[in-house]
Amino acid sequence: MISIIGAGPAGSYSAYLLAKDGYEVRVYEEHKQIGNPIQCSGVITPALDGLLKIRKNIIVNKIKKFRFYSPNGKFFEIDIKPDYIFDRGELDRYVASLAQDAGAKFLTEKKFLDFEKNKDKLKLKFNDGFINTEKLIGADGPYSQVAKSAGLFGTRKYITGMQARCKIPEHDKEVTDIFLGYGEFAWLIPENENVARIGLVSEKNPTEEFKKLIQRCNANFISYQSGMIPLYNSKIKTQKNNVYLIGDAATQVKASTHGGILYSMLAGKALHQSIKEDKSYEKLWKKEIGFNLWLNLKIRNTLINFNEKDYNKLVEYFTQEKLKKILSNNVRDFPSKFLLNMLMKEPRLLRYSLKAL
Repeated sequence: MISIIGAGPAGSYSAYLLAKDGYEVRVYEEHKQIGNPIQCSGVITPALDGLLKIRKNIIVNKIKKFRFYSPNGKFFEIDIKPDYIFDRGELDRYVASLAQDAGAKFLTEKKFLDFEKNKDKLKLKFNDGFINTEKLIGADGPYSQVAKSAGLFGTRKYITGMQARCKIPEHDKEVTDIFLGYGEFAWLIPENENVARIGLVSEKNPTEEFKKLIQRCNANFISYQSGMIPLYNSKIKTQKNNVYLIGDAATQVKASTHGGILYSMLAGKALHQSIKEDKSYEKLWKKEIGFNLWLNLKIRNTLINFNEKDYNKLVEYFTQEKLKKILSNNVRDFPSKFLLNMLMKEPRLLRYSLKAL
């Protein structure tokens, strides 16, 4: 039996792939309902189409354009292949339903506490008893108890994500606004013309920055959420014998945008292959997404050292059609496919690379 801790997209998608191949899979979720609480902007690029057939009724909106604002108020716009804006709770439940249809069993209100090796099996300890399993997958978030129990937690760094669902003055529902200079960056993602998800990520003074953002957007709260986001760390070990880590538990998060759903699902494919073919999970997922995770981290480490002047200049550079075209024609999840081309088109961008140091 394979036991998965956590019924988010990482855990449920892994369960779906494994159950579809005939493995006995059980997924344990500590909360009463899958998909709650929500701690995510709910935006995923069309790269998701290569992994899942998306059910239309869980898509709240589609974004066709991004508008990037510099601190001085200037901006540039790019057209994109439409991003999906999901009802995040419904997305989690949808992926879980696919796994259930494939034969995986889900158990809620089961909080994982620890495990011990019991001959050739693992004895898992929960809030209400013990369960034996052959393999254990930790898809249990940034503070993964599976990672701690297995001695895989290592050294981790986190930043704060804050978001509110808000009523706003009328806004084009097909345009997402990105604000540079608020924390690491901030966003306004419309669900429709009058409701948006407004948020930011910040390592320093997130509450103060968030208040300024809400004032700028002239927004009124409907609901609020916050959470800690792990930064990618290539030194974190993600497999130890029959214990595996995936998603936030493995720090498999794009540090440039702090999104992790797509990458966690790609890691799920690698995990499925690892178990099926008895290959190294670590090598497989790093071959699939490791370089792009590293690149995203370097981009983030460059941008966090920007001052207002740098942001203003960056936005000025990207008003050029040659750069906007590159961004429009590529999915931002994989900078390895377009970053070099961008630097060749605009060599002045290289001056910012020193800030990554």
